[in-house]
Amino acid sequence: MLDPFDIKLLAALQQNSELTQSELSQKVNLSATQCARRLERLRNEQYIQSVVAILNPVKLGFTVVAHTLVSLRAHTEGGNERLHRFIETAPEILECYSQTGDADFLMKVMTRDLDHLSQFLERMIRVTDNLASVKSSIVLKTLKKTTALPLQILT
Repeated sequence: MLDPFDIKLLAALQQNSELTQSELSQKVNLSATQCARRLERLRNEQYIQSVVAILNPVKLGFTVVAHTLVSLRAHTEGGNERLHRFIETAPEILECYSQTGDADFLMKVMTRDLDHLSQFLERMIRVTDNLASVKSSIVLKTLKKTTALPLQILT
């Protein structure tokens, strides 16, 4: 179980994973030793999956984000396998969810431009060869984007 100190510790790390032990202990009101012990336990228990750098996509030249709904014609072992392999290896796919509803999959796709998105979609259709429909919605403006989980609702 997580106690309020664990939740404060995780919340502080979500905001800035580069905090020093001293800064972290001040934020959560624990000694540096207690903080280090808790942090080690949270890592061992896999509450913390990884620590990464979040890059600026616009600065790197990625200007198009598309949410793409994919429906399959049939759920065959070979067709599913080809699509899963494509999903795992396509660098443009940032996230992909198997889901209920009108479409089988929801993908978050990022590309340099619309031409690159078109090439990606054509490649996906050609490689998987079992798609009933593909519908993409282009993001015009990001209103909210976070990687932080809503830890405040746990308390």
